[in-house]
Formats: sequence, C-alpha cells, structure tokens
Amino acid sequence: MASKYIALPKGVSEKDFEAAVSHFRGILGDDAVLTSAEQLIPYTKTMMPVPDAEHTPSIALLATTVEQIQKIVAVCNQYKIPVWTISTGKNSGYGSAAPAERGQIVLDLKRMNRILEVDKDLAFALVEPGVTYQQLYDYIKEHKLGLWLS
Repeated sequence: MASKYIALPKGVSEKDFEAAVSHFRGILGDDAVLTSAEQLIPYTKTMMPVPDAEHTPSIALLATTVEQIQKIVAVCNQYKIPVWTISTGKNSGYGSAAPAERGQIVLDLKRMNRILEVDKDLAFALVEPGVTYQQLYDYIKEHKLGLWLS
C-alpha cells in the first residue's frame, strides 16, 4: 500500500508519523502543515548535483512563535522524527530549502519575521529568523538610525 506522504522519515512508521502530523495540526492548524506534493515543491528543489528525490521532505511546518517550535520539537522527540530548519530558504549557496536527507520534516520559520529591537548606540539588531536583509535595511532607513548593513 502506498503512503499518503511523498516521503517518510527514516525509521518512523506511517502510523506513528500520522499521529505526529495530527499533533502538528493541533499545534499549528491545518493551513500551516503542508503535506501534498504540490505544497512541498519549494522544499524539494536542491542546487546539488544529486537527484532531488534524495532530499524530499515528508512535510513542511510553518511556525510563527517560539512556543509552537517548542511543542513541535517535543513531538519530534517523542516520535524520533528528524527536523530540518530553514528561515527563508532562498540561499542557494547553502543548499536551498530542501532537507539534508529524504523524509526529514522541514520546520519553516519564514513567518517569524519581526524585528524585535535595533539598538543604534550598540549597533545591534535582535530579529526573528525569518527577517530578511531587505527588511532590516528598510527598518534602519525608515527610522533614520544612521547605521548600515555590511
């Protein structure tokens, strides 16, 4: 019988994985748990000279809070599911958004994109993992902080 997932994590039965996915839906809601092949296309393409199928994720999860991440990691620990974390997943030089191994879940943090603090005097920024270079640049410019990004 074929799996309803395009890949399963190594060593995890479909029954256990289905239970974990149910937990993920409870944590994030249905819209933030991506399971279909179509939804997973952005997480499958690699920039390496190997077949993309070697890096196909089982699912992708779109977290928005630290508390969600903590709950997701707890579920992954319970079911021994490997996690591949990305923020924007657009840095081709570091392998794009595809996981290192087939079947890993992708924990996508791009929705965590708030700039929490920028200190002009100490020249530092505290940002969530999904903040882009452009967002930070625009924030500094908009607030006339007199800082520049290198």
